Amino acid sequence: IVVARHAFEDLELHRLEICIVPRNSNSRRVMEKLAIREEGTAERFLEINGTWEDHVRYGLTVEEWRDRRAGYVGTWLGRRA
Repeated sequence: IVVARHAFEDLELHRLEICIVPRNSNSRRVMEKLAIREEGTAERFLEINGTWEDHVRYGLTVEEWRDRRAGYVGTWLGRRA
């Protein structure tokens, strides 16, 4: 959430994309808990240690951030927006 806040509020980006190797269930669970939108799988997305790995893609736009900001900051950073 700190990265999203910086991206959207300081850098004024429109979109964040998070890509996770499918077998990384802990990171995928974080996306689920944060209700970050899953957009599908990018096949052979990134080469890691000589092997092309698929990645599950997640996306968050600035509009979604604005709608959820107060909840994210209050819940995950422990203070009011």
